[in-house]
Amino acid sequence: MEAADPFHLREILWSDGEDFFYLQLPTRRPRDEDDEARSALSRGAKLVPRSLYQTIPPPELLRAPEPLPEDTYIKVGTIFYFHPEDPEKSAIWQYMIQEAHVCETLMKYPHQNVAQYYGYVEKDGMMVGLCFKRYGQTLSDAMRIGLIRREDIEHSLDQIKKGIEHIHGLGLVHNDINPRNILLDADGKLVIIDFDSCRKQGESMLDGKCGTFPFSNDSETAEFQNDFYGLEKIREWMEENIP
Repeated sequence: MEAADPFHLREILWSDGEDFFYLQLPTRRPRDEDDEARSALSRGAKLVPRSLYQTIPPPELLRAPEPLPEDTYIKVGTIFYFHPEDPEKSAIWQYMIQEAHVCETLMKYPHQNVAQYYGYVEKDGMMVGLCFKRYGQTLSDAMRIGLIRREDIEHSLDQIKKGIEHIHGLGLVHNDINPRNILLDADGKLVIIDFDSCRKQGESMLDGKCGTFPFSNDSETAEFQNDFYGLEKIREWMEENIP
């Protein structure tokens, strides 16, 4: 049998509960309703080691209270690519630890326009996620369904700016200010979330997650201007997309 043309291989990565699976296929992925084909696909899949996205929690980090507070959201590590020949290249647990350290700093100095953090979540002795207060729609969704109108633009931007300035006051740079990282709380206030790109001012951005196009200036270092660039791009986006 001839070997499959490597240029025709499809790499598939998907999640099932807490697990991720990886498969290379020379054919198209079966449709979701094709149960038999999906079952065959799963049998040939490689289980991604949980050790790539879960880890033993460092002793200095704060564990979330048990039971967890009501209305919480657990941010878990998500594998976006997998290197079967060298799995450790796909490891992301270190970014979860980095984000936890950032969030603990923010936790000590709360602000109404910055997400509330409760601590890491542990299961079977492993750090499996980070626990935050649950908020509502993203800024993108709120605009789409008409919750934010043109006359709300300046007030909305002012709230985001206040959150950014608070983060900067702690010597940190968010580095990924974009409409999907801004949520509405129950009172309609805008809240900045997602701190896996956050770094101390002046640190390199080359060894981790960066910003989101077109809201990022692709800076190689964490500078305050990165966040103000994102804020200005949000202004342009709102003015272009709100009737």
